[in-house]
Amino acid sequence: MRRARGFTLLELIVVLAIFSVFAAMAYGGLNYVLNTRRELESRLDRTAEWQKAFQRLRNDFQLASTRTVRDGFGQKRPALEFEEYQQRVEFTRGGWRNPLYQPRSSLERIAYRYDEKTEELVRETWRVLDRAEDRDPVRLVVLSQLDEVRWRFLDNNREWRERWPSGGGGNPNATSSSPPPKAVELTLKSKDYDEVRWLFRIGVEVAKPGPTPPPPSDEGKKEGNG
Repeated sequence: MRRARGFTLLELIVVLAIFSVFAAMAYGGLNYVLNTRRELESRLDRTAEWQKAFQRLRNDFQLASTRTVRDGFGQKRPALEFEEYQQRVEFTRGGWRNPLYQPRSSLERIAYRYDEKTEELVRETWRVLDRAEDRDPVRLVVLSQLDEVRWRFLDNNREWRERWPSGGGGNPNATSSSPPPKAVELTLKSKDYDEVRWLFRIGVEVAKPGPTPPPPSDEGKKEGNG
C-alpha cells in the first residue's frame, strides 16, 4: 500500500504568506471604506449644523419687532442694537409660541453673540422683555468651530453700516427709539467652509404716514344730493 504524503514545511510557509498578503489587502480596503464613511458622516453632520443655524437666524430676523425694552439698569434700549466689542446683536422678535397658554407676551428678547474662547455663535434669550438686573439669559450654541464673525446693517438709504443704531446725533432718546435696519448681513469664517455670507431681511416694516385725502368739494355734495 502506498503511504499518503502530507504538506512540507516549505509549502505551509508559502500558503501562510499568501494568506497573510490577502488578509492585509482586505483589511486595508475595509479600513479605507470605514474611514471614508466616518468622514462623510462627519461632513453631513457639519452641513446639517450650518443649515439649522441659518434657519434659526432667518426665522428670528424675519419676526423682528419694533418693541423697545429696558435693560437690567432701567435704561431704554432700541428694538435692535449691535455691540461691536462682543460682536453681539440683540433685538426683539415676535411670534413666540405659547402652547401651554402661560401668562406671558408673544414677544421675546434675544441676542446672538460670538464667544471667542469657545469659537461659538451663541443665542441668548430672556423670559421677559424688561428684565431685572439679576436676570440671566438662556444660552444655546447655534454654530461651533468659527474663526471670525462680522455683522453689517442696511439702513433706509440702502447703505451698509458697521454699527447700529447708526446715528442719533448724540441724543440717547433718539438712539433708543431707532427702528431696526432693513437687512442684516452676517459673515462667518471657519476652517471647513472658509467664508460664508448670509443676508437676512428684517421682517418688520415701519409704516410711513400717507398723504391726507382732500376733503370732499361742495360740487360733489350738490351732485350727490341731486
